[in-house]
Amino acid sequence: MNSDLTPNFEPDNIFENISKVINIGMTYSALASNGVDWESVVGVLDEAEHLIGKEMSVNSHENSVRFTDEFNTQYEKTLPLISNFYSDLGANKDLYQAFKRVSQTELNVQQQHIVNDSLRSFELSGVALDGAKSERFKEIKEQLSILSNQFSKNVLQSTNSWKKTVSANDLKGYGADEFSKVKKGDHFEISLQVPVYIDLMTYADSNDLREEVYKAYISRASDVGITSKEFNNRPIMDEILKLRSEMSELVGFSNYAEYSTQSKMVESPDAVIEFLNSLIELSTSQAKAELIDLESFAGHPLMPWDLMYYSEKLKQKTFRFKSSDLKPFFPESSVFDGLFETIQNLYNVKLTEIHEKTYHEDVRVIKLEDNNGVIGRVYLDVYARENKRGGAWMSDYQGLYKESLPVAFVVCNLNSPSEGKPALFDFDEIVTIFHEFGHALHHLLTKVPFPCAAGISGVPWDGVELPSQYMENFCYEREVVNLISGHWETGEKLPEELFQKVIESKNFQSGLQMLRQCEFALWDISTHISKDDTYEILSKVREKTALMPIVAENRFLNSFSHIFSGGYAAGYFSYKWAEVLAADAYEFVKESGGIGSKSSNNFRRHILEIGGSLDFMDQYIKFRGSRPKMDGLLKASGISIK
Repeated sequence: MNSDLTPNFEPDNIFENISKVINIGMTYSALASNGVDWESVVGVLDEAEHLIGKEMSVNSHENSVRFTDEFNTQYEKTLPLISNFYSDLGANKDLYQAFKRVSQTELNVQQQHIVNDSLRSFELSGVALDGAKSERFKEIKEQLSILSNQFSKNVLQSTNSWKKTVSANDLKGYGADEFSKVKKGDHFEISLQVPVYIDLMTYADSNDLREEVYKAYISRASDVGITSKEFNNRPIMDEILKLRSEMSELVGFSNYAEYSTQSKMVESPDAVIEFLNSLIELSTSQAKAELIDLESFAGHPLMPWDLMYYSEKLKQKTFRFKSSDLKPFFPESSVFDGLFETIQNLYNVKLTEIHEKTYHEDVRVIKLEDNNGVIGRVYLDVYARENKRGGAWMSDYQGLYKESLPVAFVVCNLNSPSEGKPALFDFDEIVTIFHEFGHALHHLLTKVPFPCAAGISGVPWDGVELPSQYMENFCYEREVVNLISGHWETGEKLPEELFQKVIESKNFQSGLQMLRQCEFALWDISTHISKDDTYEILSKVREKTALMPIVAENRFLNSFSHIFSGGYAAGYFSYKWAEVLAADAYEFVKESGGIGSKSSNNFRRHILEIGGSLDFMDQYIKFRGSRPKMDGLLKASGISIK
């Protein structure tokens, strides 16, 4: 196995390491500025990016999965170095001219696309700015990187700051699996960690306890509610939005939404708003009917902390099963063995666990190979831990480059083994696992030898979720469920009766779910257009989307990491747009032979292998034969078109 596949999870001094590779990057960028062809410009920069990217990625990963104040202090010191390097690179006029020279040379179609994208990136990075404006642009980028990290840190610390000791009677409605997650010796302790929070909101009969925990969760990282006020993110959010607006104006745009959409497939912010309003219009009547049904079932108007609880009860009554009925059939080993076999059937590649010491005993190392040898590997970190950032994600350690093979980190926050039982996964958690492996396959299966466009690099943000959302669909195929299920005690596959109930319930409350996601996306694009108060903008959006009361403690935005510490600013709509692509793609593959068919292989060839090296929509049309239609998403979501 190539030793270059193994990240260094115990760096001695990350500041010195980053300083070293940044200095190398500066030397290489100076060389590239005098280049005249592909190898002397792009080739030189690819070498620098490969070195810098690995150091950056492993540090960011460490800070997310085993956070400590000591490490974070070191990590924060590296952020200005990294930000300033990339700001200088983007504003380097000599380098911009070098890329213009390369654009006039003989290039293949992928190289030409990469060069054109690079020229646009220079323009968006302020290459045309001079003097004080150029310095200010650089200063803003540095401030944003620091504020983004602080936002993420505050969410983590605020989440960890709240715990509550409760009795078994307080948790009436829990089953054995739910109790096992919160048992601490001779008592029970609840927290705001996602698996614990979801269990409580779904199963706890105590209305008062659900209300208390909901208000604690929804007010994290704010100056209200019952979590610590010292981690209030509101000033950070306001400053981030102000800086984004100023940065976009410096390079000639009216707002950050206009700036952001320049590098996406979508034509303009107006097109995003039109798309989202269309989805809202199509789903609102169904969402209202779903809420009426739910409140009729509950026998009273609902508050936000009632939604998951009564939804689960209604789901049980309607489909005659509980979500917890499924869990014994989905132990961790069966789920991952089945996932790996599904990937093998889809793309003729093999995934095998290898044994290697990593940064935590929970982490599994997965080797991906085909008939030609090793393709890459995945570091898989599944379980929730206290000092681990919430959510689920895939990030890359390194891409395909010369002798180096792709390496990805796949991170979730799911149930862990307890009281002699293996980790048993909810079906929604399995969908999350498939989603993140969709991202990982996009990264690992690339055939592009240029780091700037290999795997997920260079892919427009409103296309990057296609492979992940596409992968989710296979969770609902009987053939795949047979692979991923196996009762943890008997080995029995998920019975047909339960499988049919999963299919029947797949789109339960799909109208409400659609409205919720459209609310997030419409707020996101709107808040990056306007300079009005972001919570006032959210209130206006909710006039279209919110069907339930909003409690005074609701400070959801204060922990909305996708927007304030992730890459989704003015791009959250990408999830819904990618769902359009994914539903359209999956329906086409299903109708054309399904898993292992020519169309399935074409998805790999035209989408996964190409990464960001060619126009994404052109590649989709090559795979599909036409542009995507919204009908597939509505059909897949169970939303009727009248």
